[in-house]
Amino acid sequence: MTIIQPNKNSFKIEFFISIVMLIFIASAVWGVFLYNQTVNFKHETENISKILKQSEIENAELKNILYSMIDLKSSESLVISESLVLEKDPEYIKTASEQQLTINN
Repeated sequence: MTIIQPNKNSFKIEFFISIVMLIFIASAVWGVFLYNQTVNFKHETENISKILKQSEIENAELKNILYSMIDLKSSESLVISESLVLEKDPEYIKTASEQQLTINN
């Protein structure tokens, strides 16, 4: 006589299906987490890029100010306005510690 037991193998199949579903759900949650991190990283790099461009602009402005301050034309006008004399042949002396000093004539 044959005994039919339809639910005998269903536990193994249900266990396998539940493990596969758990893996699928965990991978979906992990994918959302990775996508969120990627979007945050993209926004952060865009913000850093904007800050870098702004810093480059400020650096260029500061260089422009520096170059205008040490420009030969502005230094000549400073010499004239302060009644300074350009020494064409300065004389140097050395101290015991090998520092050079100038002598104004």
